[in-house]
Amino acid sequence: MKRLGLTQDTVGTVARGHPWVYREGLLGSASVGEAVELVDGKGKRVAWGIFEGGPITVRVLGRDPQPIARLVESRLRAAFSLRKHLAADLGDTDTYRVCHGEGDMLPGLVIDRYGDTFVLRLYARAWESHMSAILEALRGLGVSNLWRRFGVGKVDDREGGEALIGGEPPDGLVVREHGMKLLARVKVGQKTGLFLDQREHRRKIRGWSAGRTVSNLFSYNGGFSIAAALGGAKRVVTVDQAPAAIDDAREIFRLNDIDPGRHLFEVADVFTWKGPKVDLLICDPPSLTHDKDADGAARKAYRDLHRHIQPMVGSWLATSSCSARLPWDRWEEAVREGLGHGGLGAARWTRLYTGTEPPDHPVGLAHPEARYLKFMLLDKREE
Repeated sequence: MKRLGLTQDTVGTVARGHPWVYREGLLGSASVGEAVELVDGKGKRVAWGIFEGGPITVRVLGRDPQPIARLVESRLRAAFSLRKHLAADLGDTDTYRVCHGEGDMLPGLVIDRYGDTFVLRLYARAWESHMSAILEALRGLGVSNLWRRFGVGKVDDREGGEALIGGEPPDGLVVREHGMKLLARVKVGQKTGLFLDQREHRRKIRGWSAGRTVSNLFSYNGGFSIAAALGGAKRVVTVDQAPAAIDDAREIFRLNDIDPGRHLFEVADVFTWKGPKVDLLICDPPSLTHDKDADGAARKAYRDLHRHIQPMVGSWLATSSCSARLPWDRWEEAVREGLGHGGLGAARWTRLYTGTEPPDHPVGLAHPEARYLKFMLLDKREE
């Protein structure tokens, strides 16, 4: 196994369990996918991993080396076992994440389940060299349908996907989440087909919507919208700039035996759209920053967005962020400034609930960068 040195200021971070080694923290190079030993300045082993070659140059796999095939099998088995233990909280649900990369000690490897179909996505090209080990492990775990989704620029940089086990999945898969039916486009939809990380927040919305008027902004295919409608909302307005997403939202209403004609669906840019004041406004935008040095720009984007939407909030605002680049306190500051226009107006808002990643998206304590999902329910008090 090739030995690569760690810079002095990187040794401690890796020794404490961080799963990434950045380019500036590494001395030496290797082939992509090659197993490497990571040593300190005295040549003592700190950890080992697989060489990536990008900005995240090594994906750390542990302290003591072992055959990669054996490691992949044991860690995927542990990941699947964990989800079985979580099943009691999932209820009538057949779609969830079964491998969450770093959180399951397989950094850069993501696998989601949609009924009997599993979807794999690589966020580290180092795993390309070990696909045979991944497939063998998944077959051993009973996976009979596995679709690989492309579209990660630094890994495969192409659209579409390929069947790795079994045949090609249909264009749309109907799955269950806490009893409601959702439509997953695993071949063309966002992420691997659905935003599975918002599952428990959709359940919350369902419980909060009875008798309320609701608007769902940046709706994608309407997961929050159908949750509100099934929860007894009087009217739901679903807004997204993608016509295909809005078409799917209507179809999801029909799948759940709710007449979409009783609700409103609009193709529009939320940043310019102005809707009616509603009892509950849901705002779940895509990440507004991808640059780790763009903290100021990100805060401005979230501040401006909340300034724009606050007149549409009658009483409750459910707002969220999936940007790992902006930590919770900075995001909440931007939300507060946007809703309060930087003045006393923020005093009218009370935080009722906060949420983050669900248990099938585990986060390592040594990997704070993985804490990306932020969700708040805010109550707007009248002056």
